[in-house]
Amino acid sequence: MGSYGHAQILGFSEDVQKAVGKEADALEKKGINSEKIHGEIQEQHEEVASLNAQQESLKRQLKATTAAYMAARVKLYFTCSGALDIMMAAVEKNSSAAKNLQRLRSRIRRPRGPTEAAILPVPTPPS
Repeated sequence: MGSYGHAQILGFSEDVQKAVGKEADALEKKGINSEKIHGEIQEQHEEVASLNAQQESLKRQLKATTAAYMAARVKLYFTCSGALDIMMAAVEKNSSAAKNLQRLRSRIRRPRGPTEAAILPVPTPPS
């Protein structure tokens, strides 16, 4: 099967169902149960349509959840940053305690450590 899209597969299914109905007499004469074939195709067609609707709903839900997450994340950062500024002012802005507090904000701007596996040299193959 090629990489056919949702609409193409459902359209194909509908066309085949119509053809099965149209050729039911010829199929029955050969001992083939056309109603069974039609029923199987219809059942699978409905399953695909239902799963696609569910998938589209989940995509919309994911998009909305991502937007809410991003807004909540920014709000959390600003709340923490504001609280840090208040604490630094409380311990006097230029004190050593304030400098220690300031490191909390600086720490999140730096990577915590290697995030990727170390790249090892690849030996040159013999010529």
